[in-house]
Amino acid sequence: MSKEKQKDHIVWQGIHHIALVTNNLDETVHFYQHVLGMQVGNIYPAFKQRGRHCFIKPGNVETWGIHFFEYPKAQIYRSDKALKRLSENPTAADLYSILPGALQHIAFGVQNEEEAFLLREKLKSEDIIMTDIYDQGSIRNFIFIDNNGIQLEVAWPKATAN
Repeated sequence: MSKEKQKDHIVWQGIHHIALVTNNLDETVHFYQHVLGMQVGNIYPAFKQRGRHCFIKPGNVETWGIHFFEYPKAQIYRSDKALKRLSENPTAADLYSILPGALQHIAFGVQNEEEAFLLREKLKSEDIIMTDIYDQGSIRNFIFIDNNGIQLEVAWPKATAN
Protein backbone atom coordinates (compact mmCIF):
# COMPACT_ATOMS: atom_id res chain seq x y z
CA MET A 1 0.00 0.00 0.00
CA SER A 2 1.40 3.44 -0.92
CA LYS A 3 2.15 6.03 1.80
CA GLU A 4 -0.65 8.20 0.46
CA LYS A 5 -3.13 5.32 0.70
CA GLN A 6 -1.90 4.50 4.24
CA LYS A 7 -2.97 7.99 5.40
CA ASP A 8 -6.56 7.18 4.43
CA HIS A 9 -6.52 3.69 5.95
CA ILE A 10 -7.78 3.43 9.54
CA VAL A 11 -6.77 0.42 11.61
CA TRP A 12 -9.52 -0.14 14.16
CA GLN A 13 -8.68 -1.69 17.53
CA GLY A 14 -12.16 -2.90 18.55
CA ILE A 15 -14.60 -1.13 20.87
CA HIS A 16 -12.77 1.00 23.44
CA HIS A 17 -15.77 1.33 25.77
CA ILE A 18 -19.54 1.72 25.82
CA ALA A 19 -21.00 4.57 27.91
CA LEU A 20 -24.31 3.93 29.67
CA VAL A 21 -26.38 5.68 32.33
CA THR A 22 -27.54 4.26 35.66
CA ASN A 23 -29.78 5.71 38.36
CA ASN A 24 -27.74 4.01 41.07
CA LEU A 25 -24.03 3.37 40.57
CA ASP A 26 -23.69 1.36 43.79
CA GLU A 27 -26.37 -1.13 42.69
CA THR A 28 -24.82 -1.31 39.22
CA VAL A 29 -21.36 -2.01 40.66
CA HIS A 30 -22.87 -4.71 42.89
CA PHE A 31 -24.67 -6.36 39.95
CA TYR A 32 -21.68 -6.44 37.61
CA GLN A 33 -19.08 -7.28 40.28
CA HIS A 34 -20.94 -9.68 42.57
CA VAL A 35 -23.58 -11.22 40.30
CA LEU A 36 -21.61 -11.34 37.02
CA GLY A 37 -18.09 -11.45 38.51
CA MET A 38 -16.69 -8.65 36.35
CA GLN A 39 -13.85 -6.29 37.29
CA VAL A 40 -14.87 -2.85 38.55
CA GLY A 41 -12.36 0.00 38.31
CA ASN A 42 -12.11 3.14 40.41
CA ILE A 43 -15.30 5.06 41.09
CA TYR A 44 -14.74 8.66 40.09
CA PRO A 45 -16.57 11.48 41.89
CA ALA A 46 -19.19 13.66 40.26
CA PHE A 47 -17.78 16.68 38.43
CA LYS A 48 -19.81 19.59 37.03
CA GLN A 49 -22.57 18.00 34.88
CA ARG A 50 -21.02 14.53 35.01
CA GLY A 51 -22.27 12.14 37.70
CA ARG A 52 -20.16 9.59 39.56
CA HIS A 53 -18.80 7.06 37.11
CA CYS A 54 -16.63 3.97 36.71
CA PHE A 55 -15.46 1.43 34.16
CA ILE A 56 -16.48 -2.22 34.36
CA LYS A 57 -14.39 -4.75 32.41
CA PRO A 58 -15.84 -8.05 31.18
CA GLY A 59 -12.71 -10.19 31.63
CA ASN A 60 -9.01 -9.65 31.14
CA VAL A 61 -9.32 -7.40 28.09
CA GLU A 62 -7.35 -4.40 26.87
CA THR A 63 -10.46 -2.30 26.25
CA TRP A 64 -12.07 -0.27 29.04
CA GLY A 65 -15.40 -2.14 28.91
CA ILE A 66 -18.59 -0.39 30.02
CA HIS A 67 -18.42 3.17 31.34
CA PHE A 68 -21.39 3.74 33.67
CA PHE A 69 -22.41 7.29 34.60
CA GLU A 70 -24.75 7.86 37.54
CA TYR A 71 -27.66 10.25 37.04
CA PRO A 72 -30.21 9.54 39.83
CA LYS A 73 -33.07 11.35 38.04
CA ALA A 74 -32.46 9.85 34.59
CA GLN A 75 -35.50 8.28 32.96
CA ILE A 76 -34.26 4.91 31.78
CA TYR A 77 -36.44 2.66 29.64
CA ARG A 78 -36.67 -0.85 31.07
CA SER A 79 -37.68 -3.96 29.14
CA ASP A 80 -38.19 -6.21 32.19
CA LYS A 81 -41.87 -6.84 31.45
CA ALA A 82 -41.23 -7.71 27.81
CA LEU A 83 -38.41 -10.11 28.75
CA LYS A 84 -40.61 -11.70 31.42
CA ARG A 85 -43.32 -12.29 28.79
CA LEU A 86 -40.71 -13.82 26.49
CA SER A 87 -39.36 -16.06 29.28
CA GLU A 88 -42.92 -17.27 29.93
CA ASN A 89 -43.85 -17.49 26.24
CA PRO A 90 -40.85 -17.99 23.89
CA THR A 91 -43.03 -17.09 20.88
CA ALA A 92 -43.84 -13.59 22.24
CA ALA A 93 -42.95 -10.99 19.63
CA ASP A 94 -42.92 -7.78 21.67
CA LEU A 95 -39.41 -7.92 23.19
CA TYR A 96 -37.86 -5.69 20.53
CA SER A 97 -40.86 -3.54 19.65
CA ILE A 98 -39.80 -0.62 21.90
CA LEU A 99 -36.12 0.05 22.55
CA PRO A 100 -34.23 2.87 24.28
CA GLY A 101 -32.51 4.85 21.54
CA ALA A 102 -30.57 2.54 19.27
CA LEU A 103 -29.28 0.24 22.02
CA GLN A 104 -30.75 -3.22 21.72
CA HIS A 105 -28.39 -5.15 23.99
CA ILE A 106 -24.78 -5.68 24.97
CA ALA A 107 -23.34 -9.15 24.36
CA PHE A 108 -20.57 -10.66 26.47
CA GLY A 109 -18.68 -13.77 25.46
CA VAL A 110 -17.77 -16.73 27.66
CA GLN A 111 -15.45 -19.56 26.67
CA ASN A 112 -17.86 -22.49 26.76
CA GLU A 113 -21.28 -23.83 27.68
CA GLU A 114 -20.15 -24.90 31.15
CA GLU A 115 -19.39 -21.26 32.03
CA ALA A 116 -22.70 -20.16 30.51
CA PHE A 117 -24.60 -22.67 32.65
CA LEU A 118 -22.73 -21.53 35.76
CA LEU A 119 -23.86 -17.99 34.97
CA ARG A 120 -27.46 -19.15 34.43
CA GLU A 121 -27.45 -20.77 37.88
CA LYS A 122 -26.05 -17.57 39.44
CA LEU A 123 -28.71 -15.48 37.69
CA LYS A 124 -31.45 -17.89 38.82
CA SER A 125 -30.20 -17.65 42.43
CA GLU A 126 -30.54 -13.85 42.15
CA ASP A 127 -34.09 -14.16 40.68
CA ILE A 128 -33.00 -12.53 37.43
CA ILE A 129 -35.31 -13.15 34.49
CA MET A 130 -33.71 -14.64 31.40
CA THR A 131 -34.68 -16.17 28.08
CA ASP A 132 -34.29 -19.74 26.97
CA ILE A 133 -30.98 -20.71 25.40
CA TYR A 134 -30.95 -20.03 21.67
CA ASP A 135 -28.94 -21.71 18.91
CA GLN A 136 -27.55 -19.01 16.61
CA GLY A 137 -25.46 -20.79 13.98
CA SER A 138 -21.97 -21.22 15.46
CA ILE A 139 -22.93 -19.88 18.91
CA ARG A 140 -25.48 -20.42 21.66
CA ASN A 141 -26.76 -17.56 23.81
CA PHE A 142 -29.38 -16.19 26.18
CA ILE A 143 -30.53 -12.74 27.23
CA PHE A 144 -31.12 -11.28 30.69
CA ILE A 145 -31.59 -7.86 32.27
CA ASP A 146 -29.18 -5.94 34.52
CA ASN A 147 -30.29 -3.83 37.49
CA ASN A 148 -30.91 -0.85 35.14
CA GLY A 149 -33.16 -2.78 32.74
CA ILE A 150 -30.41 -3.03 30.11
CA GLN A 151 -30.64 -6.19 28.04
CA LEU A 152 -27.45 -8.23 28.28
CA GLU A 153 -26.56 -11.33 26.30
CA VAL A 154 -24.06 -14.05 27.05
CA ALA A 155 -22.79 -15.99 24.03
CA TRP A 156 -20.45 -18.95 23.69
CA PRO A 157 -19.19 -21.12 20.85
CA LYS A 158 -21.32 -24.15 20.09
CA ALA A 159 -19.56 -27.38 21.08
CA THR A 160 -18.33 -29.37 18.11
CA ALA A 161 -18.64 -33.14 17.92
CA ASN A 162 -15.28 -34.96 17.92
